[in-house]
Amino acid sequence: MNILTNIGCHLIGWNKDILKECGEASHRQFLKLISAVSIMMLLWGTIGYCLAEKYINIESDVIKVCVSLAFVFTVLCIERIIILNVGKARLMSTMRVLLALCMAFLGSCIFDQMFFANDIKQMIQEHREDVKLEMINKQMSIYENDERRIERDMDSLSLSTIAINERLQKNPTIDITDVTTDTKIVGRDENGKPIYEKSTIVNRRKMPNPQVAQLNANNEQILLYQKQLEEIRQDKKDISIKINEEVDSRPLGFIEELEATVKVVSNSCASLVFYVILFCFLTFLELLVLTTKMGESKCDYELIVEHQLSLKKSLLAQTEKGIMIGK
Repeated sequence: MNILTNIGCHLIGWNKDILKECGEASHRQFLKLISAVSIMMLLWGTIGYCLAEKYINIESDVIKVCVSLAFVFTVLCIERIIILNVGKARLMSTMRVLLALCMAFLGSCIFDQMFFANDIKQMIQEHREDVKLEMINKQMSIYENDERRIERDMDSLSLSTIAINERLQKNPTIDITDVTTDTKIVGRDENGKPIYEKSTIVNRRKMPNPQVAQLNANNEQILLYQKQLEEIRQDKKDISIKINEEVDSRPLGFIEELEATVKVVSNSCASLVFYVILFCFLTFLELLVLTTKMGESKCDYELIVEHQLSLKKSLLAQTEKGIMIGK
């Protein structure tokens, strides 16, 4: 047997010594299994590389290849489970069919995003424009509510300021009266005790109306409100630019592309037919090993393996029976 045959035996788990003793049918079966496994490895190696490059954002080619090899190894292990099974296994076959459908769905999603790349980009751009418009409207609503609230407060404060200003024009100052009481000794009585006399001193003066301080505080608050309104109006002018930059700078995600792919496929009969054909193609590829292994006729390699299993069962049964008789 040549080197390639030995590598193929190690790949799918066949025993090269048993294969040497088999006829042409087993060698043909061996080649069919190798071909089916090679197709699956190539397919999922490509899918793994695309995933690593596009969605995991890996820049190193070495790591991309490692991810691709990990996918290849996983698929190889899955196929070896079927290939190395002895006899019929209905449950395993059912599970492999279900797994094939899942893998075909995942694979078709990846390939569709490659085939419909331009349509998906256009759909994503339209979706992002809708997102931008929604975000702008939402933010503008917040700004407008703040603007109305500040204008309402400023109008109320302006009315109060006008009223205070009118009162100040009429009474710019107020009269303050200070009353003090002074007690003096004005003489003594016949017993020598002092005689006190109280005098009241009234002092009238003018001072600025204290509402001037309230007027100044109102004017400062109005200036603050005006500054806040200018900032809000400036933000309203810049909100479109900010949101466009924010949305455009978002990295493209797998879910976003998947949703766009669904829209592209569902909006066109031609794309839907292509997706169905691609899905069926990948499903049939996934089932190649299963159909090759679970065919109606068995090759002599499988017959030899089953015969060896039968002999081992008989030997174990006789050994167990001999032990029971000896007891």
